[in-house]
Amino acid sequence: MRHARSIWFPVAGFLAGFGLLFWLLPGGVSYSASDYLFLTVLVGLDSVVGGIRAGIQHTFRAELFVSGFLLNTLLTISLVMFGVYTGLNDLYLAAVVFLGGRIFLNFSVIRRHWLENPTPRAES
Repeated sequence: MRHARSIWFPVAGFLAGFGLLFWLLPGGVSYSASDYLFLTVLVGLDSVVGGIRAGIQHTFRAELFVSGFLLNTLLTISLVMFGVYTGLNDLYLAAVVFLGGRIFLNFSVIRRHWLENPTPRAES
């Protein structure tokens, strides 16, 4: 049973974070902050999908999930802000492509695991 909970811990954290975000920002997000929010969503999705992959592989650790999410968010936002302030707006695109690639890679590992190891059904 521990394995099943560890797989869904990242998903629950991601959804709780979004609920908290929209509760704290009832007026919406400003246009200038929307790019950074989108990157935060991508980092969150990357962490969630990576957490599910780690849960499937029995290597999930909550402290690595939380620290990875926080540090990856800070690093990504910092790099994009650096790019904006220096005129290298393509750093935003590089972050989106990199995070998207990681998300698709983790999804492919999860899909492959679920297709090769279907959950056994209870017999009636």
